[in-house]
Amino acid sequence: MSSRFLIPIGAFVLWCYVCQQWYVCHIKQVCEEPAVMVADPEVDAPDVRPLVFDWAKSDAITRPVFAAFRDSILRTIPEGGTLEIMGLYAEGEAAPEGFANMGMARADYIKTLFADFLSEDRISTSSRLMAKPPDAETSAFEAINFAVFDPEAEEKAEIVEVQDRVIIQFPYSSAEKEPDPAVDEYIAKLAERLKTTEETVSIIGHTDNTGSDETNNSLGLARARHVQDILISKGIKKARITIGSKGESEPVADNDTEAGRRRNRRAELSLNKAN
Repeated sequence: MSSRFLIPIGAFVLWCYVCQQWYVCHIKQVCEEPAVMVADPEVDAPDVRPLVFDWAKSDAITRPVFAAFRDSILRTIPEGGTLEIMGLYAEGEAAPEGFANMGMARADYIKTLFADFLSEDRISTSSRLMAKPPDAETSAFEAINFAVFDPEAEEKAEIVEVQDRVIIQFPYSSAEKEPDPAVDEYIAKLAERLKTTEETVSIIGHTDNTGSDETNNSLGLARARHVQDILISKGIKKARITIGSKGESEPVADNDTEAGRRRNRRAELSLNKAN
């Protein structure tokens, strides 16, 4: 068929369709509404974290996977080793009665969840200040760290960065840090930073409860002075560094276990902005 006949036929078919739609919709008023696709409502994924906390609460929320999570931790503890439970807390969370801070209360609660699997003398508790998690006051957040202490492992110095300070942990009765590349690198970087700012440094030495108050105050001061000497050797003026000692008076962990005592043997560095 010639294309010159297809054009008028097509036009006639289109005209018939338009007339039919006009008659149905405007005369009979029975037009069908076009189907509207409705998206399925979004469903939040379930929270499967084994252990979380609500804001300003010391009791944990445990998920069904907690038992497997707990067992995986227990399997990492060597014979005679200690489990350290570190409770985290943020500014604004009040300390429950009987605890130094919310972190210690959280650690003590988690300790009860392990009590049937480890003797009390093999569980150490400690605490640490953390940055406030996003939406912490309306959403559950993680606030526990676990660590394993092996009594047979060689004790070395350790550096730990936390929210508002840096902690250098010392071996037993030592006022000097062990040769450690990470510690040396940090102090060198700190010295370079101080050369470009007017910040001052506060260094406070701490000890465990082994020994007399007088001995521990002296040992804490010696630890602070040792870090001060390193900074001075790297070009920082002594006038920009203050030192002090708290001895055994401000533990961050319990002194009932070796793991806890190790956490307490430390020097804490804080940077202060110039006035």
